[in-house]
Amino acid sequence: MAPGRRASRRQRRTATSVAAAAVACALLAACGSGSSPARYLPVVSWYVGPDRLDAETLAGTCNDAAQGRYRIEVEQLPADVGARRSELVQRLLADDESMDLLSLDTASTAELAAAGVLAPVPAAQAATLSEGVTPAALAAATWDGRLVAAPWFLDPQVLWFRGTTAERAGLDTTQPITWDDLVAGAQRLGVSVEIEDRDGSGLAEWVNALVAGSGGSLLGGAGRATEVGLDTAAGRAAASVVELYDDAGVGPGPSRDALTRFAGAGGGFLLASTSAISDPALAGVQTDLRAAAYPVDGTAAVAPLAGVGLAVPASARDRAEAFEAIACLTSATSLQALATGPQHTPSRVGVLDDPAVAPAFRSLDAAKASASTGVTVPVTPLWANVVDALDETWRPVAGVTQDGTPRTSQAEVEAVVEGTVR
Repeated sequence: MAPGRRASRRQRRTATSVAAAAVACALLAACGSGSSPARYLPVVSWYVGPDRLDAETLAGTCNDAAQGRYRIEVEQLPADVGARRSELVQRLLADDESMDLLSLDTASTAELAAAGVLAPVPAAQAATLSEGVTPAALAAATWDGRLVAAPWFLDPQVLWFRGTTAERAGLDTTQPITWDDLVAGAQRLGVSVEIEDRDGSGLAEWVNALVAGSGGSLLGGAGRATEVGLDTAAGRAAASVVELYDDAGVGPGPSRDALTRFAGAGGGFLLASTSAISDPALAGVQTDLRAAAYPVDGTAAVAPLAGVGLAVPASARDRAEAFEAIACLTSATSLQALATGPQHTPSRVGVLDDPAVAPAFRSLDAAKASASTGVTVPVTPLWANVVDALDETWRPVAGVTQDGTPRTSQAEVEAVVEGTVR
């Protein structure tokens, strides 16, 4: 073979080797003195629904604290509650490894846990995440005796009003306010009593709380042993409150535009979560808002409680890092940020007593009172079906009667429960 051809081949082999080395150096970031191979940085994909909190800022704070052990990236779930639930169910049942951390509505935790798509919280971490948490928040995050989500925040509904509205309506906010007194006061002033419904389950949450306030339980037991408590004295008492409210003409019942209506000229009172005050719809009246405890139904004031827990999918690729991220997001610093910013009520309600939090939490006394006596929706995988059945029988509120609605609703909810477990 001619020397020129051998040289040409050597040159090509040398060029190829140099190119390969360059690629290897680029991939390993190992060229040059004192350098070391790049390591894999776990990315915790945190899926969140629409909320009044700033998830990006919270994630950034935890990323700084992680010092390179992992990085949280925020992903948005659909705003529509039905679309959000559908996407979660489909992706989790398909063992989607790209979802590492979920912000789960407390009402939907049981459904996903029962489907086996959530990773139980490690025993060593469960004790820490349960410390100081309210019993209601802990129960909402537990399935089959195991913690399946980290309790994060659980907002009670409180009675919001503007300025001296309550005083002019003849209400003493230092004492329990009954539904009768609230409705009569609103009529006296010619103002409305709005009820928040952020995700379409507001009516079901209202009925659930009214039944509990009269000493009953909307659902009890589990599976085939589930008992429905609507065609009862407590169910009829709940219906009587809805009747009273509608007959007085003070509002349409739970509605998506409750905050906007409350901020308008005819708004007087608003039953809404503690975080409602941070909603843009109330920006124009925010500085004038005051809060009182939820109205008394029967013998007790039982407010609806709803919030979010942090869960890790069973199929998560970076499960260990996701639980580490949860530890950061549930830290005292993060919970203080939840309370002072979007005004969420931390599941560790004791955070509200912190001197750095208490002065900034606008519904402090009302929230603490309601958080201790309030009620979440039943912890059941059937809740979405129950919501549909309640909407069928309690809407419109103008059609509710204490003689007929509890009986009709009992049959509808029983059919849903029995049909689902059959």
